[in-house]
Amino acid sequence: MNFTKTTITTVGATVGAAILAGGQAVPTSQAKELKAATFMSSKHPINRGVIPPLAKKIAEATGGALTIKLFPAGQLGKGPVAQYKRVIDNVAEITFGIQGYTPTIFPRTMVVGQPGVGKSSQEVTSKIWKVYDKFLTPEYTKVKVLALFSNWPPVLITRKKMVSKLADIKGLKIRAPSPSNIPQVKAWGAAAVYMPVSKIYNALQTGVLDGVYISPGALYRPWRLAEPGEYVAAGINGPTSLFFIAMNKQVWDGLSKEHQAAVNKNTGREYSMMAANFWGKIDKGQLLTAKNEQKGVKFTQLSKEAVAAFDAATADSVEAFLADKEKKGIPARAIYKAVTE
Repeated sequence: MNFTKTTITTVGATVGAAILAGGQAVPTSQAKELKAATFMSSKHPINRGVIPPLAKKIAEATGGALTIKLFPAGQLGKGPVAQYKRVIDNVAEITFGIQGYTPTIFPRTMVVGQPGVGKSSQEVTSKIWKVYDKFLTPEYTKVKVLALFSNWPPVLITRKKMVSKLADIKGLKIRAPSPSNIPQVKAWGAAAVYMPVSKIYNALQTGVLDGVYISPGALYRPWRLAEPGEYVAAGINGPTSLFFIAMNKQVWDGLSKEHQAAVNKNTGREYSMMAANFWGKIDKGQLLTAKNEQKGVKFTQLSKEAVAAFDAATADSVEAFLADKEKKGIPARAIYKAVTE
């Protein structure tokens, strides 16, 4: 979906409304505007309820001397894969990204996204910050971290075949949440693939994919996978997608102490939990819609026996993932233990 000029004006007005402080406008020569880039459409949760509140708080805290202007829908560069590079290269002073698109850059963080860590965005986000200082900081030295958070664990959306037991998924072509989750899907006996979220509607609709393993917030708005998908299965011990909002390190170092204090006050763990709550409410709501209203889909809550079979296969894939990371010098087992005990 294209991001229109009208929407840009609306976002700019929301942020700009805070530029007046104490009835006085900040002189243009003293004001600094930071560009925030996302690849999601303007209707996506990140652009509706995560970055705009931060922009408003920063503008209010600095009397309008420091503002954030949102550029969604890939205006500053198409596609999600280069979001981390864009913030390092200062294409945008701030970017939103998904670590799973570039898992080799974030091998420690991807451990926290493995199955078994948590059953909600809030639980997983809390655990990210539980281990951040001890284990994850080496992966974020090139940026100023504003937020690290997650969504809900995925549900299985299939096109033509209802999955109610492990045998049902064998041979199906399933899109995994990230490249690091391909081993989990393969462990079930499915053919696992990965593609960006923006491509999976058409892939599911045309039969390129038999199913998609994705957070329940993709069922309806904005991704509408309940349209090409007919069946939903829930209850499997699943991974979560992890997200970052980061600022260019040189830009951060160049801010005044007052502006750095304003940013620190309104970011970090508390801001991350706010993002997890906002996004998680959407995931939970769309899951309940599928479950209670069967809106556009036939919903199956897997039996205890079916879940146990899926989870046993999943556990094997997690162990293989951790072993692989340990061979590469990553303290994966220590991280996983810290977020699951």
